[in-house]
Amino acid sequence: MIKIFKSEWLKQRKNTSKKFLIIAPGLSILIAILLVGPSIIESFSIYWWEAVFLYTLIGLLFLYDYKAEEAAGNFQNIYFRNDSIKIYIVKILLKFKDLLISNVWFLAILFFTSNFLYADLISLNIIGDLICLVLISITSIWVLPLLYLFSKWINPYILVTINSLICFLVAPFIAQSSFWFFFPFTYHYKIAYSLMYIKPSGDLDLTNHVTDVKMVVFAVFLSLILFIVSLLMLNWRLSNDPIVKK
Repeated sequence: MIKIFKSEWLKQRKNTSKKFLIIAPGLSILIAILLVGPSIIESFSIYWWEAVFLYTLIGLLFLYDYKAEEAAGNFQNIYFRNDSIKIYIVKILLKFKDLLISNVWFLAILFFTSNFLYADLISLNIIGDLICLVLISITSIWVLPLLYLFSKWINPYILVTINSLICFLVAPFIAQSSFWFFFPFTYHYKIAYSLMYIKPSGDLDLTNHVTDVKMVVFAVFLSLILFIVSLLMLNWRLSNDPIVKK
């Protein structure tokens, strides 16, 4: 496992998608600056991050890795009977690490931008924002094994596009319904609302000042269960793939 980790670490260090770790949060904050005033720039930046750029970033990290493995001999470096699922697990863990790094960039850009443009006008809750962003990332990581799973049958560009559009256009409506827990794309919206009172529509709920810990725990639990199930499905696909080396 250590050799796999070192190998994937070296491969991902050369990945040009790293630039998106800074660009994605930067665009989230830029849109918020252009559309709203200082009073809700914090919440609106997080909204654009969760609604558009987080899932787009996840899709791009997957896509760059997929194309790199395809170019390196049609995936011959990852198709091994007993190690294939381990390789994918390491890939996902390293991409989760990238998401955490991008969250740090988000907070750094938000902090310096706010202090430069709106000094003395707003006070950021950096610790609260960090907790929210990390939990949003945790409740979104389930999508990675599913992207790898379905890339066997569906064009990866189409997968990434569908992934982003569902999160932005469909999930906000379902997140406000009573059956949201059947639709995993809503989990991170529930986290943002429970911790930061950001509605799936992007509005800030000024009447809510109570952190819903039960909702946070429930959303994280559901996402982790789905993540495990997704990994099992990916492992099943790899175990039954005729091109996997015996």
